[in-house]
Amino acid sequence: MALPFSTPALDPYISLGVAGFIATSYVGSLYLFKSTRLVFAAPDPNASQGEQERQRQEGEQWRNDPKVIRARLTAVTLSTLLSCAIVGGLVWNACKRDNELAFRTTLQLLGFGADAQTVLPHLLTPLLFTGPLYVALLEQSLLPFQHKWLGLRLFTNWHGFRNYIAGPVTEELNFRACVTAVVLLGGWRGGALVFIAPLSFGIAHLHHWWDIYNRYGRNSDAVRRATITTLVQFAYTTLFGIFCTFLLLRTGSVLAPLTSHVFCNIMGLPSPGWAAQKHPNLKALIWLAHVAGIVGFGLLLWPWSEPTTGGRYYWNFS
Repeated sequence: MALPFSTPALDPYISLGVAGFIATSYVGSLYLFKSTRLVFAAPDPNASQGEQERQRQEGEQWRNDPKVIRARLTAVTLSTLLSCAIVGGLVWNACKRDNELAFRTTLQLLGFGADAQTVLPHLLTPLLFTGPLYVALLEQSLLPFQHKWLGLRLFTNWHGFRNYIAGPVTEELNFRACVTAVVLLGGWRGGALVFIAPLSFGIAHLHHWWDIYNRYGRNSDAVRRATITTLVQFAYTTLFGIFCTFLLLRTGSVLAPLTSHVFCNIMGLPSPGWAAQKHPNLKALIWLAHVAGIVGFGLLLWPWSEPTTGGRYYWNFS
């Protein structure tokens, strides 16, 4: 399959500007309204030096407050719809304003046009997380009959709805599908397709520095904690974004990146060292499970993401 128009359909550097706007407008929407902005009171001079999160004071708005979550989800949903509309408008113009052709092509570029012919791409992230899954089994939180298993309770509060449903959906549509589509329309190929969207995704997480700095007391220890946490988050989300963009390009579907995003959010950052300390008798097995997951992921990354018909539509440009 091929695009119904030649590329670049947009000046390459203008496409980068549009991609930048799509990324920044998502983050900007979090601060656009009073109801979405975080509000912090002056720090207590007697508070602990950044070792523990301080107590929330009256009148403050923190990111995990239900009303803030609801307001922010509304904002990013509108921002994501705007991003999809921008992609649709660019495609519509490139399709000589043929409405039906533009609609089909937009869906294809956003990752909704490929048939789900296999579940294998969706299993790559669980394979990579073989070690953390084994740790979850040891911690009695992996299976339904284990006493720490949360199941649907993960999704039945505003915090869980944001982290495991609305957040991944809007972020994958915005930072993965829309940014990648715009970069492709600008004629960029290869590494640009794989790396631009993930970089914007990683940068979009840097604003968490301000939240962490305030919650831990606005002191030197809070600066250190916020800086380290944010840099780790930037690196992790950028690397994760590269993988998810790879999945989008290979499969032609946004669903595989989405399920990977949800899974990673549920599992969190792997911590084999902590697990080995907590279960010293199983230390070797814990490390073996982590290594086996990484090796298996490396061996099966390409065969399990073999392009389907829809995937070839995208992969031909990479």
